[in-house]
Amino acid sequence: MNTSVIVNIHLILAALWRRRYLIVVPLIVMPILAVVVSLITPRNWQTHTTILVQESAKMNPFLEDLSVSTDLENRITALDTLLHSRHMLLKVGEDLGELTNESSPLAQEEFVKRVSSSLSVQLVGKDLVKLIYRSQQPENIDTTLLAIRHRFLEKLLAPEISAIAASETFLNEQLAITKVDLQSAELSLAKFKQQHAESLPRLYGRNSNRLAELIELIAKRKIDLSGAIAAKKTIRTRLAQVDPVMSEIEQSIVDTKGELAILRSRYTDKHSKVQRALRKLAQLQDERAIQSKASYQLDEQALSRLWEVASQMQAGDLDNQQHPLLVSQLKELQSADGKVEQIREELVSIEQQAQQLQSAIAGTGDMERQLQELERDLAVKRSLYDDLLSRFEKAKITGALGRFEQPERIKIIDEPYQPSIPNNFPLVIFLLAGVVGGLALGTGMALFAELADTSIRAKRQLEALTRVPVLTRIPNLCPYKYSKTSLANETLSNEKLNKVSQQQAGESL
Repeated sequence: MNTSVIVNIHLILAALWRRRYLIVVPLIVMPILAVVVSLITPRNWQTHTTILVQESAKMNPFLEDLSVSTDLENRITALDTLLHSRHMLLKVGEDLGELTNESSPLAQEEFVKRVSSSLSVQLVGKDLVKLIYRSQQPENIDTTLLAIRHRFLEKLLAPEISAIAASETFLNEQLAITKVDLQSAELSLAKFKQQHAESLPRLYGRNSNRLAELIELIAKRKIDLSGAIAAKKTIRTRLAQVDPVMSEIEQSIVDTKGELAILRSRYTDKHSKVQRALRKLAQLQDERAIQSKASYQLDEQALSRLWEVASQMQAGDLDNQQHPLLVSQLKELQSADGKVEQIREELVSIEQQAQQLQSAIAGTGDMERQLQELERDLAVKRSLYDDLLSRFEKAKITGALGRFEQPERIKIIDEPYQPSIPNNFPLVIFLLAGVVGGLALGTGMALFAELADTSIRAKRQLEALTRVPVLTRIPNLCPYKYSKTSLANETLSNEKLNKVSQQQAGESL
């Protein structure tokens, strides 16, 4: 072994021997104090109960989205605070019978402080809750913990039960309101479509094609009307030619011409009979021209007169040589009038239809905007109603699932029990603690005393301090044998040594 190691061990052992009293005294006193503390420490009694909160639906992939989680990991702090709250502990006291409505505030405060300081909640894993209760009296400790557990389970399950019930009520109310709004939106859309059935935007193409057909038909009917009017005018012209009056004038003209030809064969143009025949012929021609102009513009009165004439011809009152032609012309005129009126009525009806279609097509943009607004409102309300209905059905299933799982949701692993031994540490633990504490205290005191001692006890300390080698060491002699001279020399040597030490210290600084 190295010489320096041996020297260090020697120095340590020498120091321990010098401080033996500082080490041994605490080593003896501390175990005694530990025994005394163990004897005078109050006895503490402890009991606990363990609760398993099962969430079997969370493990089932078919029911996972229908169950309500207790969320113990995030709620345990809030549950611990709630369990230590004043109103909760007062209810526990009422359950135990220790508090009543007539209890004084001081008694209530003492009970709350005592139970709150003795109660603790621990979360073991994710689903296991441990309630621990400590008391200095073992009587009724298990009953107290049972009352606390009952209140704890109420607060643990209360949010789930109340949330499901409140959700069902709220969703049912909102579903009824949304159903009324949905029915109102459906009725508004149905009325709008019923009122504008012929001009809905989806009929825009058909209406446009129909309008084009009507415009083409109007053009055709106008052409037909023009032709019918022209045919009517032609028939009127021909009818004017078969007028009995005109026929009589024409017959008189023919007779007068025949008479004039006979007279000219007998007489000259200056003969009175010839002149009279010429004047009669000119008068008949003028009358024919006047009657022709008047007959061309036949009115209703003239047509009535012609029908009377035709009737008289048919009855034999008049010459009926021209009866078939007059009757046929009148029938053709009547047919032409009927055709003209028919075409005009058709044209008016078609123009009205075309005008209605033009109005419908012109209002298609505004109508489409109104229709889209009604359909959008209906789609939103229908989507909201379907969503609320789905949520309501899920809420009912969730409530049924919670009621189905409730008997198996909470499992009591450990019931509260009456402890038979206190929860304090045994006497051996106190003795070991006293021995360890005394040893540590004594060693620490010895170390501190040794570090605080500035005495020079080793040759190396003196050499390090004076930087001068030590030649020898004088043994400790009896002080009574020293003479005055030796004492003086020793004093002088000590003074020199101190001066050398001070000089070395100054140089080192």
